[in-house]
Amino acid sequence: MRRRYTMVCLLLCAMVLLGGMCYGSYRYAQQVTEERLQYREEKTDQTEQTSGGTQQKINSDTKYIVEIYNGDSEENVREVRTMPSEYAGMTRKELEAYLDSFMSDLPEEEVDAGLIDIKLVSFSKDELVIRKTYQEDKGYILRLVDGEVTIFSRANEDEFEKTGISQDSLTEEDIRALQEGYSVDSEKDLYSILENFSS
Repeated sequence: MRRRYTMVCLLLCAMVLLGGMCYGSYRYAQQVTEERLQYREEKTDQTEQTSGGTQQKINSDTKYIVEIYNGDSEENVREVRTMPSEYAGMTRKELEAYLDSFMSDLPEEEVDAGLIDIKLVSFSKDELVIRKTYQEDKGYILRLVDGEVTIFSRANEDEFEKTGISQDSLTEEDIRALQEGYSVDSEKDLYSILENFSS
């Protein structure tokens, strides 16, 4: 009995010790992570300021690079361009605010080209890198036209293809969804849904 009691006590002590070690290593890892984040933030603040203590600004000597990322092909192209005049004299925060407002009110040509995102990659007095992400909207909308399931392009709402699937072979629920316009994100999903409609 005494031996059993000793074993149970040793087991409990070992569990408490192991639990303490796990918690201690967790707290240590958390502290190290916090210190690294703080160091990174301080380093970023230091690089954003010149030796005089004022924030860096874009000037005529700053090299301007645009990364064009195609979300469809996942191709990334870097181009050195002439600095836009509206960027002159901007600080990092001013440029970020400008890019945000640019995205909220995109010019028609950028909408047509499929611009979905613009980000400031790096900012210094020597080099400015901006990434523009383009992606075509390859989604589709399915509708009933003259009793037949028809595919439309989501980008411009043009008729894409007639499917040959008659309204007579559909459930009431499918018919209601198609009358409202059934949105599909990818070609793979499109063929899966059409297969369900035709079975």
